[in-house]
Amino acid sequence: MISFPDPPTTVKKIMLVEDNLLFRRVIEMALLKAGYNCVPCESATEALQMLLIETPDLILSDYDMPEMNGFDFRQAVLLNPSISDIPFVFLTSFTDNKLVLEGLNMSALDFINKETPIPVIISKLNNIIKTLANEHVRSVRELKVAAETLNVKSIPTHAPIVNGYRIFYWHKGYMGYPGGDFIDFVQVDSRFCFAFLGDIMGKKWKAWFFTFGFLSYIRAAIRFCVLDQELDLATIVQKINKLIYLDESLQNILSSLSIVLLDTHTGNVHYTGAGDLPLISYSAQTGTTSTVQSSGLLLGLLEDGFYDNRVITMEPGDQLAIFTDGMIDIPSDGSKKSDYPFFVEKVTPYLGQADSFELIRKHVLDRIDDSNQMDDASIIFIEKTTTLI
Repeated sequence: MISFPDPPTTVKKIMLVEDNLLFRRVIEMALLKAGYNCVPCESATEALQMLLIETPDLILSDYDMPEMNGFDFRQAVLLNPSISDIPFVFLTSFTDNKLVLEGLNMSALDFINKETPIPVIISKLNNIIKTLANEHVRSVRELKVAAETLNVKSIPTHAPIVNGYRIFYWHKGYMGYPGGDFIDFVQVDSRFCFAFLGDIMGKKWKAWFFTFGFLSYIRAAIRFCVLDQELDLATIVQKINKLIYLDESLQNILSSLSIVLLDTHTGNVHYTGAGDLPLISYSAQTGTTSTVQSSGLLLGLLEDGFYDNRVITMEPGDQLAIFTDGMIDIPSDGSKKSDYPFFVEKVTPYLGQADSFELIRKHVLDRIDDSNQMDDASIIFIEKTTTLI
């Protein structure tokens, strides 16, 4: 009996691109027996179509195929930013040194001979995937050390204490990376407190590098407007947007933003959004859940973002949830599916409780992990506690 080496503990998905039916079935069965998920494709054309809905952890491709050979397929993958980072390995009977060198120069991780015994092929793939996982852990660690050394943070260490409100927040970076989501609070005085949450468009650490530029503009605009006694959120966000739009270093970098201003004297919550998701609003009096939508454009998209200002009157027991799209992105047959109603449905049973946020954390947030998370996920949860005089 042939035994296969143990795969990494987390089940990985490998796309197998091979036009020879017999060999494809042999490798597919070997991968399945070794504990991998396998996405078989009989041609490069089929693989490119499949990559629109599947996100494998590694692509294993033949070289000699009709219509489009392995090198042309590799070039097509490299030219598509959404899939160019997927690790790529050639598995072929063509082992001419010049050909091997050409394949490796296309950023392929390996060039495996088809004559290699099947267990050895599986062992090579195991080693590649484990090495990539180790590099991921090391990269995350180095980024976190760099952020700590520079004392830069995109997520606060604690929520502010605001009279008449309870404020909670939660954040989980995609695959452990410090990503493009940011959360912050600016407590002006005993009456006013700003809370905001945003999402830089992009994945992983590439978006993370831009969060501090956006955060700096948002914090500065808030503080300058406060000094001028200008507290209209639409005006503040328009100033933020113009600063970002005119900053050449942030060209083509867009971000969503949800910003609220808590007024402890009136109990009102002022809200303005920029390309964000509708807020979830719970009324204790009626026991119903509704959404609050803003029509503003993403930060940096146009010089005028057409921002509006919504006023939410909160009574004791009322609750408000603000979140990024990582909360609603769920895996669906290997692809990403955004389902806002699904998330609302998930959290609704826990709204209106004395410990709503803890229940949401336990039953919804704590169940988000590497197996089902598709993007950075962040949420701010606000609850009105007492009537103020």
